[in-house]
Amino acid sequence: MRSIMIGAVLLALASPALAKPSAAKAPPKKEAPAAKAPDFDIGQMMAVMDKLFPAQPDPAPARLALSRTAVQGLLPDGTYARMMDGVMHGVADRVLGLTEADLGKTDAKGKAADTTTLREKMAKDDPNFDERMRIIEKIVGEEFAKMTAMIEPRLREGLARSMARRFDEKQLADLNAFLATDSGRAFGRQSMAMYVDPDVMRAMVSTLPEMMKGMPDAAKRIESETAHLPKTKGDKAKPAS
Repeated sequence: MRSIMIGAVLLALASPALAKPSAAKAPPKKEAPAAKAPDFDIGQMMAVMDKLFPAQPDPAPARLALSRTAVQGLLPDGTYARMMDGVMHGVADRVLGLTEADLGKTDAKGKAADTTTLREKMAKDDPNFDERMRIIEKIVGEEFAKMTAMIEPRLREGLARSMARRFDEKQLADLNAFLATDSGRAFGRQSMAMYVDPDVMRAMVSTLPEMMKGMPDAAKRIESETAHLPKTKGDKAKPAS
């Protein structure tokens, strides 16, 4: 099983390996030791998340009971792990197959960049690279499977609470009746995975060029429609262009 963590690890490895070579530099001057960064405070981060996503009112008990049944059909045990496995299937190999040319890099003279793949570069420095990656993928997959056992129950409860607020008892009963059929069970097993299907992901990514084209117009609208407001202190401090 391949997880998003593998993709992140490989992309992290790819960044320096595929970086454009730079001219040799003189050894850096010794500097005073940097101040120690403060320890990461998970409690503080969770407190911020609590403000961003405040607790919602408890749904009606009858509706919550019905929605929990529905969510169990929509998110059966193991769905999250299978979904992540589907998302990352083959991604690790495709990342390792990237070259500088794939990333649009060129050398100092503007010629096409190196076409050596990341896998070839890594294997050159590490003859055991493929075996090392096989072991890493196995461990990451097994550890991620453990995490999904903690993630899924909480995700189901969150979805159940959301559904209980959005649908009434009759609607929830209708959904449960459908999910109890063969077609409903098949739909439930696939409903979450469909949103990360390659065709769906490609469709979403294909909208990026149009979205980027629309940003300048949006910026002009913001400038025009806020022109009647007094300038902020920051705007007043900016030199005239």
